[in-house]
Amino acid sequence: MDILASIGNFIIFQVLDQAPIFLGIITLVGLLLQKTPAGEVFEGVIKTIVGMLILNAGADLISNTITPVMQLLNDVVGVNGVMPMNEAAFAVGMSTMSETVVSIFVLGFIIHLVMVFLMPKKDMKNVYLTAHMMLYLAVFLALSINCILGLQGMPLIVTCAILAALYWTFTPAIPRALGKKYFGEDFTLGHAAQFGTLIGALCGKLFGKHAEDEDAENIKLPGGLYLFQDVTLALSLIMPILFVIIGLVVGQGQVETLSGSQNWAIFLIMEGLKFAAGVSIMLSGVRMFLNSIIPAFKGISEKLIPNSVPALDCPVLYPFSPSGAMFGFLGSIPAGIIVCLLTVALGSSVVVFPSPIILFFDGCTVGVFGNKYGGWKGALLGGFVSSFIAHLGIIALYPMMGSLFGTGLMLSNIDYAVFWLPVLFVIKLIAGIA
Repeated sequence: MDILASIGNFIIFQVLDQAPIFLGIITLVGLLLQKTPAGEVFEGVIKTIVGMLILNAGADLISNTITPVMQLLNDVVGVNGVMPMNEAAFAVGMSTMSETVVSIFVLGFIIHLVMVFLMPKKDMKNVYLTAHMMLYLAVFLALSINCILGLQGMPLIVTCAILAALYWTFTPAIPRALGKKYFGEDFTLGHAAQFGTLIGALCGKLFGKHAEDEDAENIKLPGGLYLFQDVTLALSLIMPILFVIIGLVVGQGQVETLSGSQNWAIFLIMEGLKFAAGVSIMLSGVRMFLNSIIPAFKGISEKLIPNSVPALDCPVLYPFSPSGAMFGFLGSIPAGIIVCLLTVALGSSVVVFPSPIILFFDGCTVGVFGNKYGGWKGALLGGFVSSFIAHLGIIALYPMMGSLFGTGLMLSNIDYAVFWLPVLFVIKLIAGIA
């Protein structure tokens, strides 16, 4: 019995507790079930594991740059500065709850497939395949439900998996219904901007049926704006400026406690660039492990659920309205800045910095729908409204994030504020009554 217990403890706490190995096993099982050739199975498993290790390396670089600077801001000014950025927050969350998060991801996906299979209506048969967004939600739920309800272990995994499965099953129907006239029904959106598409459509409808010359595709944009389509380039511009601003707020003397003999301004600029480099490294790892694990899940879903369509990442929408996406992005920028200034001016305990994820990915997605329903004005307004709500929601969400609170990092995207914040308040209310 002692030998069996030792083997069990080794498998659970030494193997499955390591997220790269656990995800590698999931990829192995998925590919074997599809009778994939041995060479491709080996490649898929190794790239999944190595991709996760690269992701962790990038996350460590991000954490080592942003945490000391944010902590300095927190200590000197007495606020919790937070940068909403999915990849970095995900990596930090995985460092403390990797086994729980991956278990939520796997169990939730299985429940989701069963629910989609049982759906009687064809337009509800949408299989959510954006794996990284699924993992981000698993981290978000694991941290927040643990913080609010105090659940751990299997009760936490089951509760979060059910909540995630419900979201993955029902919300892709929103962009599918709103976009079928423009994009067809071969796919739908699988992202944390499902309700953002509704905001874009509603904002567009405020302007009624737009004339042809008001369509964003007929408006000429300066070519330099496309620079922001590259996250690494955008962060290389934004983060050094943000770090220098924080340095000016806390003072040269305080920054020199971190920079030592190096010039304090150069130190902050370099830390900002290191942050961008960390994101670039991390995204490389994300792409590597997603390119391996998605086929494993996609093949299973296609074989099990006929007549279903994939729910995919938001960039699949951009080609249908590239300029609309850019107008949504442009509208989201002032909203993020306004929320940041408001949190400072009103003395909020949480200062929310403009999120490149919310500004670009949410802004562009909302902009596509805003333009389709109301031209460039709809795209611009939709981007602004969505960004304002998403950034404002961070103030209430951040203290609910358990071990993530105080790190200076937070998960972003509009649906966390529009959908999950009310859900968490309801859960908290019911728990309080119970």
